[in-house]
Amino acid sequence: MSIPNLLSLIRIFLIVPIIILFIYDFYISSLIVFIIAALTDFFDGYIARLYQEETILGSLLDLIADKVFVSSLLIWATFNFTNFILLILTILIVSRELSISYLRIHALQIGKTVGELNADRGGKLKTTFQMIGIGFLFIAPLSFDLLFTISLILISLSVIFSWLSFLNYYKKWIV
Repeated sequence: MSIPNLLSLIRIFLIVPIIILFIYDFYISSLIVFIIAALTDFFDGYIARLYQEETILGSLLDLIADKVFVSSLLIWATFNFTNFILLILTILIVSRELSISYLRIHALQIGKTVGELNADRGGKLKTTFQMIGIGFLFIAPLSFDLLFTISLILISLSVIFSWLSFLNYYKKWIV
């Protein structure tokens, strides 16, 4: 198994320790493991490009790892924080993540190459706001109101960029 594919799998497996650390009030440790997992998203693609190991399988594995990682943590956070706004944001993000996954698969079926399916600027901004916003959730209990509010603002921005990038991808890949 290639290093980029291994990094994608590690991202999925780190979901459990992130949640367990949080449940037992190790908020900073939970955040640190989350940051390590989030960095695997950057490094799997970077290493694949650096060593010219970009493959359709690797691209799809990265896609699955991203979606499972973000969706699982947001769904868990929705139950943990029982906040209506977070619930709505989570629904919007998970529905976009499912939609973009199928859009990418369709684009591959109609002959698009792996390189054509790379994230654009909007997708990268979405990921940045999403990861930082989710990261703040793990330390929110340390200062619930302030950090939780910051998290909601960042996740809200990620929702905006998520759906704008979805529309951009749709135009670029399908239309």
